[in-house]
Amino acid sequence: MNRLFPLHLVFDLGQVMIRWEPTALVRQYFPDRCGTDAQTQALAQACFRSRAWLAFDAGLLDTDGVAQQLAQRIQEPKLRVRAMVVDIAHALTPIAGSVTLLQQLHQWRQAQATTGLRLYYLSNMPEPYADHLIAAHGFFSCFDGGVFSGRVKLAKPDPAIYAHAESALALVPAHTVFFDDHMPNVQAATERGWLGVHVPEPWQLPTVLTPLLKQRGVALPG
Repeated sequence: MNRLFPLHLVFDLGQVMIRWEPTALVRQYFPDRCGTDAQTQALAQACFRSRAWLAFDAGLLDTDGVAQQLAQRIQEPKLRVRAMVVDIAHALTPIAGSVTLLQQLHQWRQAQATTGLRLYYLSNMPEPYADHLIAAHGFFSCFDGGVFSGRVKLAKPDPAIYAHAESALALVPAHTVFFDDHMPNVQAATERGWLGVHVPEPWQLPTVLTPLLKQRGVALPG
């Protein structure tokens, strides 16, 4: 057991635990603007990589504010944009394989009767979506806690949100492993002294996590 603990596993949510598919969203709400893949990707970037969306992530804009700014940016009616912004909460659905893995980790820890393995999330998530996720999905009970960007008015990859997570969750950087699909977020964690692990696609999470667990004596079923 000594070679295992402490081990703090910190998971991004979007495209790691929760589906986040920007191109599918803009295709659904603006099909007339998505004639080609290039047009679809450009529109998704214009919406979800914009300063307005980053401010929404960080809790600096509310739903109406981000809808207004995005409507101006992409030249669409505000009501049309707002409908997408509101409905995104229901498009954030669990990724079954990742949730199963989280539940297995939680069950393993309970069976071992140990607190040395800790499970957390660190997510860029606007507060309305955070509230919806917590209310809608029971698997959040497997976490020991976490940080939503919208609630702390900070967002990845700002080093301040990692510092906040260390303080709020009692993370020890040298014993913290962070999984994220966005490389700048991984790099920012690495610069804090965490072990940052890039997970480009959700199905890769077991591939990168399982060997790390085995090195520390954790053998999950399957």
